[in-house]
Amino acid sequence: MKVLRWIVTAALLVLAAMVLLWLVSHWMPVPKARQQALALMEQPPHFEGANAFDAIWLLDFDDVPDSARAALIAEDGRRIAAAARTPLGDAAADGGLLEQVPRAALGRYPHVADMDVICSWGGGECLPQVRAAPDALAQSLQSQQALLARIAALSRYDHYQSPFVADARAPLPRWTLLQRSAAAHALAHVQGHSDAALAGICSDTRTGRMLMSRSDGLVPAMLGAGMVRGNVRLLAEVLAELPLDQPLPPACNGVFSRPAADALSMCTAMRGEFQLVSSANLDQEHPLAFLVWDARKFRAATAERLQGACLPAAAHALAADQPVRWPVPSPQSLWRLECAANAVGCILGDIAGPAYVAYTTRLQDAGASLRAAEALLWLRGYQQGPAADALQAMPADLRGQARPLQLDAQGQRLQVALYGRPGSNEWLSLPLPASRLPD
Repeated sequence: MKVLRWIVTAALLVLAAMVLLWLVSHWMPVPKARQQALALMEQPPHFEGANAFDAIWLLDFDDVPDSARAALIAEDGRRIAAAARTPLGDAAADGGLLEQVPRAALGRYPHVADMDVICSWGGGECLPQVRAAPDALAQSLQSQQALLARIAALSRYDHYQSPFVADARAPLPRWTLLQRSAAAHALAHVQGHSDAALAGICSDTRTGRMLMSRSDGLVPAMLGAGMVRGNVRLLAEVLAELPLDQPLPPACNGVFSRPAADALSMCTAMRGEFQLVSSANLDQEHPLAFLVWDARKFRAATAERLQGACLPAAAHALAADQPVRWPVPSPQSLWRLECAANAVGCILGDIAGPAYVAYTTRLQDAGASLRAAEALLWLRGYQQGPAADALQAMPADLRGQARPLQLDAQGQRLQVALYGRPGSNEWLSLPLPASRLPD
């Protein structure tokens, strides 16, 4: 009996210690630094003008009448909101963890026909690929005409903002379709319609600028940056094969110019990413979930991890065209006091954050691409000697200081360094205007 009493007493003491530990952890206030980070990251975006969301959301469906768009998107919004109200734990039990919500347009309207990607934004030069099989490409593009018209129309919009509840189970727009128009522009140039090709390139670049600078999510911002870089490269290829005195179409007015530093900030995009990453719902319909889950503390810790793009140091780096980096916290031990009442939040906090350092400079590199494109247009109008002399005569702010434009060893290409991934050594290399005209 003495042994039994000792065991019971020890068990009660351990239980009391655990309860005390949980209570202390539960009532620990959110650190002031995390409160400030949460307030910073919860600020909603403020955009003006026309929203491209509806057009992009339905981009992969043909024959959708304008009168049906609002109802389709409203239905998708209801489905996503319903999914967001379902705790992830319940979804996992049903075998549907992170299963995407089905789109309302599926089965009602035809999908865009499949097509091999030619002239991807990150691939090799586009024109040689098109010239290798122009007839086959022209035939493939016949089924893409409605899509190409929808892509061209995107340049009329001012921003991209999702009206849906942030949830990891929400499907994404079919962003990769935006790459298909590059092949159409290249084919137009190869077939002798260079004005149409240039107008299309400029239209797509305008769309890319909108997405990378005025969108509410990381994915559209990164896609916009890729769209800008890909179209700058295609522009340079086309201009290399055209006379210097051939004017650009009106659609190109103001497109290829250096963006302001704040247009390259990832802050708004990262706020959207914060809403997505911190949207985990584990505290409904689970009466004991409060023992291991504190939603506010999880959101505050997530905000602290993702706030780097919105801090003054990032703005200073953008103004100086220095690479924007922010530290990525290493996973911490679960055996810390704050996790006693928020074990699931601590676990999710360590696994929910991808390596955002891989994205931190992509908008800056897109900005460098636009500066290089502006320099190409400036060189077209400077006809007073070799390219090396022209480069020296170029305005200093256009040539750049942190990443100065320079010529390659042969003097036939304009180059600018890319920040890319940390430790990488990448360059954007563009052929000079009229450098590929036949002798």
